[in-house]
Amino acid sequence: MKKILNMLKKDEETISIGRICAVLAMVLFIVVSLFLALSVKTWGNYDTFAWVCLAFVIVQLGNKAIETKAFKIGGRE
Repeated sequence: MKKILNMLKKDEETISIGRICAVLAMVLFIVVSLFLALSVKTWGNYDTFAWVCLAFVIVQLGNKAIETKAFKIGGRE
């Protein structure tokens, strides 16, 4: 559990809200997908839901890459 919390931290003291939301979006996507698959149901808005979850995770990964480069360029590591 401690490793997971360390992964979600922005720095030594702060947990990143964006990372928590990205993890929750991925977990929600998996839960909804499994529910629909196991219950053999369809949902008219599933494609939109899936794209939004994927986009949120990609945006968070891009944000992390930008933050990392900005810190290296600024020399404030």
